[in-house]
Amino acid sequence: MTNLIMIPALGCDERLYAGIAPLLPSNVLASTIIPDHDSFEACVEQVLAQAPEKFAILGTSFGGRVAMELALTAPERLQGLIVIGAGPGPVADARAGRRRSERLRGGEFEQVITEMGDIISHPPGPQGAATREAFIEMCRTQGEELMARQSDALAKRIDLRPRLHEIACPALMIWGTHDEFSPAADGLTLSTAVQKGRYVEIAECGHFPTLEYPDEVAAAITHWMEDSGLAVPISG
Repeated sequence: MTNLIMIPALGCDERLYAGIAPLLPSNVLASTIIPDHDSFEACVEQVLAQAPEKFAILGTSFGGRVAMELALTAPERLQGLIVIGAGPGPVADARAGRRRSERLRGGEFEQVITEMGDIISHPPGPQGAATREAFIEMCRTQGEELMARQSDALAKRIDLRPRLHEIACPALMIWGTHDEFSPAADGLTLSTAVQKGRYVEIAECGHFPTLEYPDEVAAAITHWMEDSGLAVPISG
C-alpha cells in the first residue's frame, strides 16, 4: 500500500481532489492534510507530524510549494512527489503578497477570493465555471484567517531552484496550458531539474487540473505511479 498525502491550494480543502481520489489505483491510500501556518518551514513540520513514516505527496499551488519544501527537508521519508501549478522560484512581488494577506484580514475577503476565482480556471473549458465556483466555496469554508496565514507563507517563499537537483525520488509535474498563476514553463523547468522528473501538460486547462480534468489527471498519476513502482499495474 502506498500512502498519498494531498496538500490543497491556497484556501482549498479535500474537495480539490474529490474527482481524482476514487480513480487512483486500489493500492493507493489517499488522504488530505491542510497546512495552516504562516511559513513553509512550519507547514512542512505540520505535514511530517501527521503523515505516515513513508509516503508520496501531491500538492497544488500553495500545496505544491509545501510538497517541494518537504522533499528537500525529509527526502528519506518521501517515496514520490507530484506538483501541480507551483513554481520553484522566489516570490515575484513580496509586497503584493503581503497586500493580499492584509486584504484578507482587513474586510476584503470576498473581493480577494472573487478576483482569484476569476482567473483560477480556464473559462472556455468544460469545467471552467464550475471550478471557479468550487474554489470560492472552498475559500469560504476555510475562512479568511487560514487563507491569510497561507498567503503570508507564499509572500516569504525563497528560490528553491538551486537545490532541485537534490530531489531524487520519482517526480511528476502536471500543468494546465492556461495556468495564469504559474506558467506551464515552470512545470517543465521543474521536471528537468529534479533527478527523475516527468512532465504532463493538459490543454485548455487553468490552475486546477484536478477539478477541470479529473479523469486525465488521475490517468497521468496512475501511469506514473505504476512506472515508478508505487502502484500495481492493472493487468489487461
